[in-house]
Amino acid sequence: MANTQLAERLRKVLASFEGLWEGGYCEGDPLDPMSRSTYGVLGYMSVLHVVYLTCIKPYVTDDSIVLEIGPGRGAWTKAFLHAKEVWCLDALSAEHNRFWDYVGRAPHIRYFQVSDFSCSMLPENKFDYLFSYGTFCHIPFEGITEYMKNLHPKMKTGAHCFVMLADYEKYNSAWDNGHKLNIINAIEAIVPKIYYGPVRRALTTAIMAILMDRNYAPKTRPNINEDNEPLPGRLYHAGIERTCNMLKGLGYEIVDPDVGAVHRDPIIHFVKT
Repeated sequence: MANTQLAERLRKVLASFEGLWEGGYCEGDPLDPMSRSTYGVLGYMSVLHVVYLTCIKPYVTDDSIVLEIGPGRGAWTKAFLHAKEVWCLDALSAEHNRFWDYVGRAPHIRYFQVSDFSCSMLPENKFDYLFSYGTFCHIPFEGITEYMKNLHPKMKTGAHCFVMLADYEKYNSAWDNGHKLNIINAIEAIVPKIYYGPVRRALTTAIMAILMDRNYAPKTRPNINEDNEPLPGRLYHAGIERTCNMLKGLGYEIVDPDVGAVHRDPIIHFVKT
């Protein structure tokens, strides 16, 4: 296409916007996590997928050597299968977790059942990426500290680390603001307007029951001052600020104290310096 023809075509493209979208086009509010948009029912993502897009996809490549703490069945591990090596540490055995059944056996994946926080089976200066989700929230702060201290020499300088943990203040705030963050509010927008009040809410709740594996709400509010008595599956408050200060003291640099991908739980992004 000649330059004059291209210029004329582009001029027409710009001219085609004349008079459109009086007051300025607005798709929705990007700062509102529950903002409605013209995407309608396609306008929302699972927070787990958002975590993948935020914390894994930009950082894990074919050359990455990944360390995962607490893989469980291996749901997140599957997101690392393209990496050069994947090392997994878990308090439970691979057989108990049915890890290999779910992930599939591959020579570049290693699984270790741990009995302490020493990380003694890991080579030093080995890993360029660390990920843990749904694990450190079940470990008391002293255990998290011990883990992070022993992991430091195992990580390469500049290694990116993403760790989810429990922060009772964020946890309680999420539920206090559940009326704003609840996806039921968005689903109600697609429930026919002929339904009103309790009938509309009941119908919406029924839709949610079909869409979700379970409906969950805390029966009690966790208290920051509660004891650290070990109990199966309990949460332990670590706190964003306290954990970040601990990490900095151990020689890590905080990139983001909370990537913000999850309403309820923080994910700290830090690097080994």
